Amino acid sequence: MPNTTTPTSALRALGVDADTYGPTVNTGVSPRYVEVLGRALAEELRASNAETLVIWSTPDEAVLAHAVALQLGATVRRASEVEGILTLDEPIAEGRRAALVATRWEGRWLAKLREFVIGSGGELVAAAAVVGSEALDDVTGLPTAALVPAHEAEELRR
Repeated sequence: MPNTTTPTSALRALGVDADTYGPTVNTGVSPRYVEVLGRALAEELRASNAETLVIWSTPDEAVLAHAVALQLGATVRRASEVEGILTLDEPIAEGRRAALVATRWEGRWLAKLREFVIGSGGELVAAAAVVGSEALDDVTGLPTAALVPAHEAEELRR
């Protein structure tokens, strides 16, 4: 029997909570639902030919990004900020096609990571999220995607 779980149903089952760099899905609830979100985000990103996914380094975002990366054959780079200094766990090779991935993008975190990836030599090709946001809607010059519109996700908040 094929998997008919929608991203909205998966999000409802997993739930979203606050984390260091913004909201994250509760990936520990169900690997199956994380896989649903990973497959759907991968389909949204496939046309970008992203080779690397860049996330803010939290455990739940890492699990989500790896589910997406598995579908795309991409690598994952984790960014963090300590006392205003941004770092990546591994450098992005010059010119490597990179996409930003998150549960939900918030303005300052999206802008910082976007600038950082470009400044690190990566070619930024897309930004995607499980949940839409004003920050993602405001992005120009870059393809964006959200699986669940922000207004629908508000209805799912626990």
